[in-house]
Amino acid sequence: MTIEFKLPDIGEGVAEGEIVRWIVNEGDAVREDQPMVEVMTDKATVEIGSPVTGRIAKILVQAGQVVPVHSVIVHLEKAGAATSPAPASVQQHAAAHAAAAATASAAVPAVAAVAVGSDAKILAAPATRKLARESGVPLAQVPATGPHGRITRDDLVNYLNRAPAAAATAAPSTARAPSAPVHAAPVQAAPTPAPIAAAAPVKAAAPRPALPSGAEERIPYRGIRKATGDQMVRSAYTAPHFTYVEEIDMTALYALRKEAAGIAEADGVKLTFLPFIIKALCAGLRRFPSVNATLDEKAGEIVVKPDIHVGIATDTERGLMVPVVRNCAVRSLLDIAADMQQLTARARAGQATREELTGSTITITSAGSIGGLFATPIINYPEVAILGVYQIKEKPVVRNGAIVIGRVGYLSITLDHRVVDGGTAAHLMNHMKKLLENPGLLALEG
Repeated sequence: MTIEFKLPDIGEGVAEGEIVRWIVNEGDAVREDQPMVEVMTDKATVEIGSPVTGRIAKILVQAGQVVPVHSVIVHLEKAGAATSPAPASVQQHAAAHAAAAATASAAVPAVAAVAVGSDAKILAAPATRKLARESGVPLAQVPATGPHGRITRDDLVNYLNRAPAAAATAAPSTARAPSAPVHAAPVQAAPTPAPIAAAAPVKAAAPRPALPSGAEERIPYRGIRKATGDQMVRSAYTAPHFTYVEEIDMTALYALRKEAAGIAEADGVKLTFLPFIIKALCAGLRRFPSVNATLDEKAGEIVVKPDIHVGIATDTERGLMVPVVRNCAVRSLLDIAADMQQLTARARAGQATREELTGSTITITSAGSIGGLFATPIINYPEVAILGVYQIKEKPVVRNGAIVIGRVGYLSITLDHRVVDGGTAAHLMNHMKKLLENPGLLALEG
């Protein structure tokens, strides 16, 4: 029988998915649980396995298309006759595997019953994998410079431009020769050239072509980028934003962190300023709990959260992601630092699970490693506040009537004025300022 296989529901709130690539071709035999297709949603990128053993009869949705959940994407052929919708048990089986993949890992396949090639476990974004396939380059050959051994698009482009001959002949059984060096502009799929024999000489690629003057680059607006944009628009046009900024003399905290960093390093933990700032924020939120809240407009109620779960806005190759450090008010500095280090690394590697990216009650965005004085971030709706952390710099400060050099930084907090008044913001930031300028007081806060 021929089964109409539908894109399964791989997580709460996921309405559609982008077909990143088909791992199989029409006519291929597949085993139950063998990966068939890679799908990207705003929550995760997963490989979906075949629910049955059989053959790929017809692929209905091509790579690059975005389709709603429960749309038929492929026909799978089993022994039997007439085409029919997939039995409920088959669709539930596929959905369970896809959901497990999304939960277990947002990038590492969790539904495969067998290995699908050496590239499967290499960290790389879907677009980078696609370019590697089109160029005939096994990702295992490309030197990685991204976090945790991740291969970036630039890594692949540099490899192709530096050693096109090596790239073309590295895997003679599967590789195709790129017709020209690859540049940063969108890559259009070219007709597949004939395979190159292992012993055949490879002609050097032509010089890198210049882009036409005024050429536009069009990038599909979907996936995480679109999800982030939709969320920011909703926040900006729903919550009346206002921002309060405070200058903090971090000199004492700078010295304490430097001394404590060695202790943390012995436990394999990188101790930054953020865990101290998170603990100071928790102390402030205990005194001003309306900042750790949401607004239920339908019920007409302000919902004050009992626990403090801090989202850490993290810049990744796939876009902005917000892994969540939970129960910060009752955890130690080192525990927060270790959890934050692991969560942000997983997010950057594309491995964060849906549970790790949801449930924050307040968010911190930090540009301290980049620079800048301060900014006015947009609230991570439906939260009512977002704290901005910026670069700490040496500046003149007045201490005991004398001008000395201190280490000074700014904190900003943007709030939903429907829920939080300016006075509350000022009191909260004043309390955080006192704790951060006298970090020994953090011990009194638990």
